Amino acid sequence: MIKNKKEEVEFKKHKILGDDNFLNIEKEIDKEYKKNQVESDLLEIYTNDKGEISNLSEIKVRRKRPFIISLFFSLIFLLVILLSAYWAFNYFSNQKESSFALDVKISAPSKIVLGESFFYEIEYKNLSKYNLNNIEIELNFPENFVYLDSYPLANFNNNSWSFPNLGSGEGSKIKVRGMIINKEGLNNLASVKAGYEISGFSSYFKKEFFYSVSVSSIPFDINLDFFSTVLVGEEYVLKFSFEDFKSLLGSDMILSLTSSDNIEFSVIDDGVLDESADILNLEQVDKNVFKLVFPEKLGDESDLLSKDYDFYLKYKVLDKIDDVENINWQLKYLDVSDKNLIFYEREFSLGVIKSDLHLSLLVNDNNSDQAINFGETLNYVISYSNKGDKMMKDLVIMAVLESNFLDWQSLDDLSGGKVNRKTISWTSQEIPAFKELDPGQEGQINFSIKVVPFKNISFGDELQVSSYSQFSIGNMEEFETDKIRVSDNKSNTIINKINSNFSAQEEIRYFDEDNIPVGSGPLPPSVGEKSTFKVYWTIKNTLHELKDLKAEVSLPAYISWENKYNISAGEIYYDLVDHKVLWNLGRLPLGIDEIKIDFDISIVPTDFEYNKILILSSGANFEALDIETNSIISQKTDIKTTKLEDDSIASLSNDGRIKE
Repeated sequence: MIKNKKEEVEFKKHKILGDDNFLNIEKEIDKEYKKNQVESDLLEIYTNDKGEISNLSEIKVRRKRPFIISLFFSLIFLLVILLSAYWAFNYFSNQKESSFALDVKISAPSKIVLGESFFYEIEYKNLSKYNLNNIEIELNFPENFVYLDSYPLANFNNNSWSFPNLGSGEGSKIKVRGMIINKEGLNNLASVKAGYEISGFSSYFKKEFFYSVSVSSIPFDINLDFFSTVLVGEEYVLKFSFEDFKSLLGSDMILSLTSSDNIEFSVIDDGVLDESADILNLEQVDKNVFKLVFPEKLGDESDLLSKDYDFYLKYKVLDKIDDVENINWQLKYLDVSDKNLIFYEREFSLGVIKSDLHLSLLVNDNNSDQAINFGETLNYVISYSNKGDKMMKDLVIMAVLESNFLDWQSLDDLSGGKVNRKTISWTSQEIPAFKELDPGQEGQINFSIKVVPFKNISFGDELQVSSYSQFSIGNMEEFETDKIRVSDNKSNTIINKINSNFSAQEEIRYFDEDNIPVGSGPLPPSVGEKSTFKVYWTIKNTLHELKDLKAEVSLPAYISWENKYNISAGEIYYDLVDHKVLWNLGRLPLGIDEIKIDFDISIVPTDFEYNKILILSSGANFEALDIETNSIISQKTDIKTTKLEDDSIASLSNDGRIKE
């Protein structure tokens, strides 16, 4: 066998085995080899750095730690981890609770009417288990907010409140009243900032909230009436009309106009205008800036009035620099700090003419664009005046009416002008004064024509009538040295857009269209007995989208509202104070061609009403705003009586007179 690191081989004598025992020999060899390998590995383990076998008696034995001690230290370690986790949880929980300790909510109407007061309401409450200290609440108003008052009173600048402490579960409210003065549709953002301390915490906690309010409507309409085409050097009147005006409380209103230096604006002298009209005075405070002076009673909140007012300015174009002059005008609210808050802004344009013959056109007594209706009669006035120093010979004046919706068969022209391709012409044959029009000579041409009734409209048809007048003269050569005096030969242009085909109908029936009774009680009505009838409202529209639809009817004192109704859209309600039935709908889009409303009314006739025909409805008023023309469309239905004019079945046995 192999000795310790020596290569000596010892031979032993063995008995030669047979082939059958050959495998056993191999097993013996493997066994011997493995034994020697183990001894070699042990020598490597117990041999020191010098190659000597270590003294095993000097080896120190390290005993294993007892199980109970290991368990003790493990429990100590686990306890430390749990305490750390608990502390961290408490810390962050308290921090989170602290940040939500003060609950703050702000509320207000999301939509308000210009100039009408409303409240911001701030509600705050301590939701934590701690006392809160040094609470600060600040309401940052929108830029166009006008402060009126608050409860409780603010500590600083009308928008900041301080409270020394707030106990757990305690809270209160802050109410701030004011107005938003801004343009319609714009959002006005307010913010609330809250700060506080918590007993036992060194931090100062803050939070902020936002709330938006928009001006949904302006409580009055403003219309302008002016000559849109003007002659250089001539003075004209610009008329502003407030319709259904409601004042802005305690307000100073400013009219500001912005234009080129080529236009002058000035107030009209006292005594020129009709004193019987509700006319507002203007005070000029700067160039093109005027203050509106309202009656004092309009400033009283308890006496808000809805009324129509007019105010006037003069304007003049000094020279012809451009064919068109553009004017921007604004209405502003002047608050107590003299801050101007713009709430209304529009523009208009003037066509400028430098001509010796001044032509102006009116349609239905208006010289600017306005909406018209199907079937309406248009009354035209053409005014002409020779403003120069030369005679004009063989004058021809033409009226051009561009539209596919005029009934030319209805033309009524006392001057007998000739019609050709949507143009009416007048020469000296029709108006002898046109043969020679002297300087300073002037006159008018009057005619009328109807808009066609509504019919099916083809796509591409422009629903409007565009009108203007123009002239020519026979002695043009006499103006060769200054052709501009007659080259501007056109009047103002008026565009009349045609309103949608809005229609409304009211029927009062005892039997419906299928001859089924929808009323009850005696017919005709009898003294002392109750009879009920059904009122039907039908609204139709197909051309333009409508908004702000309204309908109302004032009921006679002897008619009762039965609080039984059906509506396909909108809201209906009964005004007990004014004894009216009202219906409204915010928007009627295209595609909805018809709306139906019905409701029940009743009557119990008295002896005084015996043998009389009584009015059931004095006529319903319907109104809507045409989105396309920006014009109010209104209709009023006919009076309805106990004769039931719309009920053919009821009329067979009913003369409408009250029976005994």
